[in-house]
Amino acid sequence: AALAAKAGDILAVAEDLLEASPDLQQDRAVWCDYLAVTRYPAFLTGLPDAVARSRWAETTFRVVEDIGYSLGDMLDRRAADQPDHVLFQEITEPGSGSWNYAQVRRRARSIAAMILQEGAPPDLEPGGSRDSDGPRVALFCQNSLGSACCDLACLTHDILVTPLNVHFNADTLAWIFDRLRITVAICDHPDRLETLLAVRAKTARPFVIYTLNHCARVGEEGIHLLDERRAQRDSDQIDRILAARPRRTMREPATVMFTSGSTGRPKGVVFNQYNLVTKRFARAAALPEVGRDEVMLCYLPLFHTFGRYLEMLGTVFWGGTYIFAGNPSAATLLTQFQQVRPTALISVPVRWVQIRDRVMELAQDKEKERPQAEIFREVVGDRLAWGLSAAGYLDPKVFRFFHRNGVSLCSGFGMTEGTGGLTMTPPDDYVENSVGIPLPGVKVRFSEVGELQIAGCYIARYLPEDA
Repeated sequence: AALAAKAGDILAVAEDLLEASPDLQQDRAVWCDYLAVTRYPAFLTGLPDAVARSRWAETTFRVVEDIGYSLGDMLDRRAADQPDHVLFQEITEPGSGSWNYAQVRRRARSIAAMILQEGAPPDLEPGGSRDSDGPRVALFCQNSLGSACCDLACLTHDILVTPLNVHFNADTLAWIFDRLRITVAICDHPDRLETLLAVRAKTARPFVIYTLNHCARVGEEGIHLLDERRAQRDSDQIDRILAARPRRTMREPATVMFTSGSTGRPKGVVFNQYNLVTKRFARAAALPEVGRDEVMLCYLPLFHTFGRYLEMLGTVFWGGTYIFAGNPSAATLLTQFQQVRPTALISVPVRWVQIRDRVMELAQDKEKERPQAEIFREVVGDRLAWGLSAAGYLDPKVFRFFHRNGVSLCSGFGMTEGTGGLTMTPPDDYVENSVGIPLPGVKVRFSEVGELQIAGCYIARYLPEDA
């Protein structure tokens, strides 16, 4: 309550300080506190309107760049503030379990140290160029705790990483590996390991392979079980390796994602830390109520922009819990709702339709006449409060159905190049057949020929053709 009451004053002071301060580094700890504390719904809902929240977002963009506030800083802060809170939870596999923020951070650090020590380019000489310095990692995995930790390990420790569509064939993968000069590949299944071996036979450079699960080929040349290798260093060794690692600036490439390639070769989209971190604050400004013990049931793959950024990095930003749904089928999702009791769901339109249809089907049971609201909560659980329909058109009547039942379902438009969403209907101001308004940090206009043009701090660039 105190934070909400003083939100406007805090923002005004921050704006005055930013105007008067040419260098924020000398007060880095204070500005880290500003980013950590003002992200909470108590602060954001205390601001008077969307204009004020956009002003707040603009302050965070300046702070993020000036102090070099990275995803590593964000994960470190969450692990310090809520070490025992569950970050990742698996519910579908034998031996499934929960990993809290402190455990995920330790695991990510050990993975990063292993990659940095074992995965550097074999021909790199002292004083090598910035462009070739350090490992370059490809993730060829389905969603799992292991693959998510590998992704976070790279994103939080200055290691270039690309999560790849598991449906890409060996020729496409070899083309990507050569473009990015991949030195490390991580997989999770014997079939994908065989694909990587076929890729290795085609690429110009060798690369080491780590598998998340044991298989018969582990131990062959250049094939290792990841957990065995990462366990070979104690905490002091890990600290030394990470402290000595080459650092990337906020504007240097941090990760590359590839489009589906439905119209030819996949396009590589290059993101830096500034893109990734500012997008989280922009999304928070657009969703001020979100962030109260969030539990997200997630089935979108981590090679999908919304799955990786809004779901995984959004969970870290909000200090929530990410649940791996596993099988993406509607039947599995409907079964898991009551088990997980999610607060949020990000989904393609067809899943929202299927959820609505299931509620309507149960409501037609004449032998068990009950209020629709009761049936709705029986299907989706008692905590589902918000959601986003992405990657296609959803009929307005479906949006209205969820709104009537207490779920702020938002419409939006986005693309990989925009680090996910670019526009969104405000949770309390849905307009039918609209994709909403630009998110904070996005500038839009139409060209003379009617082409939508966008610019902003989290608009990424394409991978150069000669990269």
